[in-house]
Amino acid sequence: MKPRQIPWKWLLLGAIALILGGLAILPRQFGDSTRLANRVADALSAWTGGEVRFTGPLRVQYFPDVAIKSGFELTNASRFPLVKSITTGEARISLDLAALLRGRIRVDAMRLIRPEITLKEAPSLVMGPDQTMQARVANLLSGTPVGVLRVRAGTLKVPRVSGTETITRIEARFDARAGAGAMSSFGSFQLRGETVRFALDCGASSATADGLRIPVSLTITAPPVAAKIKGVAALANGLQFDGDVQADMANARAFLRWAGVALPDGTSLQKLSASGAAHWNGTTLTFDDGSFTLDGNSAVGLLALTPGGRPRIDGTLAFDHLALDPYLGGGAPAAADAAKAGSGDQPLLKYFDADLRISAAEITAPTVTLGRGSFTISAKQGVVTGEVGELELCGGSATGRIGLDMSQEMAKANFMARVSEVPVADCLKQFALDVPVNGTGGLKAELAAEGRNYDELVQGVTGTVKVNAQNGAVPVDLARLLTAAGPPDGDGWSTNNVTLFDQLTAECRLGTGHIWCETFNMQTRRGLISGSGDVDLGQQTIDWNLFVADQARPLNASQLSTESPPRISISGALSQPMIRRADRPTVGDGSVPANPATSSVSPR
Repeated sequence: MKPRQIPWKWLLLGAIALILGGLAILPRQFGDSTRLANRVADALSAWTGGEVRFTGPLRVQYFPDVAIKSGFELTNASRFPLVKSITTGEARISLDLAALLRGRIRVDAMRLIRPEITLKEAPSLVMGPDQTMQARVANLLSGTPVGVLRVRAGTLKVPRVSGTETITRIEARFDARAGAGAMSSFGSFQLRGETVRFALDCGASSATADGLRIPVSLTITAPPVAAKIKGVAALANGLQFDGDVQADMANARAFLRWAGVALPDGTSLQKLSASGAAHWNGTTLTFDDGSFTLDGNSAVGLLALTPGGRPRIDGTLAFDHLALDPYLGGGAPAAADAAKAGSGDQPLLKYFDADLRISAAEITAPTVTLGRGSFTISAKQGVVTGEVGELELCGGSATGRIGLDMSQEMAKANFMARVSEVPVADCLKQFALDVPVNGTGGLKAELAAEGRNYDELVQGVTGTVKVNAQNGAVPVDLARLLTAAGPPDGDGWSTNNVTLFDQLTAECRLGTGHIWCETFNMQTRRGLISGSGDVDLGQQTIDWNLFVADQARPLNASQLSTESPPRISISGALSQPMIRRADRPTVGDGSVPANPATSSVSPR
């Protein structure tokens, strides 16, 4: 006969009876509730290296699980090097029953309701040689008596130079039940008015010749930024990290302002993405060979970012195409309106320190045709220097240097440029100078300006400009003007009958929105044209006087007064001025027109 099989229900009843019996003897084994709470506090104190106390009313329950309910306080935790204190009026600590029956303390779950976590000030983070960050973290991760830690509606207080910043609505879960120092966590918090969600996984740590290494995977999602980080953290000399980083920002300017950089409003620094293998050395995040996109411009190269109240950017970046429109006020009508009102983009390097080397296969600007170029930018405490090594401009080439001091309320700027082999007509149009002059030329400019904002700097530009051009033509029919057939009342630019020149030079001054050319010489095939004049850039008007010499040399002052050479006046709107013989009486004044036979030789 087979042994009688015990029905499963009797096994269940027996197990329940065993559990109830164990629960009945637990209070006798551990004494009163205070004794059990003290043992738990001692275990947590030993783990954190600090002092743990239960505050307020103390309650211990033994069914359905063993749990302690009370206020909670943690101070002077040497293994939490950043934490000054953790306090809450409501904590619940659930204990592992099996471990408790064996006389051990292990926390299944610890829940902190509305805790206040206060971090230490920077000076208190200094550690002695026998208390390295690596040693503290290793001790913290190994042998933790806590399986799961939950934080509900928590508050974190972070000391700053200017006061204390508070992070609120912390909802987080930390799970260390896998053991060997591994931990997974997720949650959210509110920082500066934005909700930040995170998920953090730390693998088991391993000791290597380079120190303790921990596999890390972190995802951060917030309205200003979304980031993914995966790699290995090292603790040999502070916290370091090597791995892959991907960060995306719909509006980089909004992110920087959220991060504490006091940037003004502007139309640039919009969509930004950065990805690649990166290294964090405790102060600087470096992409050795990263890919970056900002305002529609994509680049590859090295980029190092040092965060702080005044961030620093170092890098060597190569662009296939670099559009300068977002930084020069081009593009959308809203940007043009903002620039016109004086509230457009301010110089961004006033708020950053930088050392950048930039090259591009093609550069475009709002109105000027550019090509391949390379330049360097250096900025420190609002003092910016830039140097253009080579730049294709209007089909020619340009080099230059710029300096900008924004460290004071009144900004100061200086600029030097050399341009050569430029098609004159195309370049003049691109700079909004509607003068149909042909030829190939160049210039040398040395300019300076002062102002409290962008508009004042532009309007306050002063300096010298030297121009030279060869083998071109000016839209003036001098042959007709220098004969009796020329119209006495004048006409505008001539597109059909131009005056050819072999060489043209001019020395000019720029100031208060005007270009004054004090010396102007144009060598034609039959004579020399000399003169001077003014161009009002704001009003787009011209006022010039030209003198025609029979000899191929400039006229001096005595010759102009004694020889009375033919004089040409060009005045009025720059796009279509009035051009006339200034030394010839107009129709109706009773004078007899000059005899063509006695006129000077035409320069054509």
